[in-house]
Amino acid sequence: MTLYDKLKPEIKEILNKEAESYSICIQCIFDDLKTKTRYNELTIDDVRMIHTFANLSTYKLIASDILYGEHIFNT
Repeated sequence: MTLYDKLKPEIKEILNKEAESYSICIQCIFDDLKTKTRYNELTIDDVRMIHTFANLSTYKLIASDILYGEHIFNT
């Protein structure tokens, strides 16, 4: 199962909506998630881009959110 498959539905929905305006960026994110199976394979920039385009507020995150990505992916 890829990270794209594990992506929380509400995050995927937001990204799909944002794809109307930022299709190339969102497609790159989706392509990347479709080739990886584990959260630790993502770069810091990958995680930053997901947060940016999914409109996730990073100031509300705690360290374990960043370490494990449970706020983005179903485990």
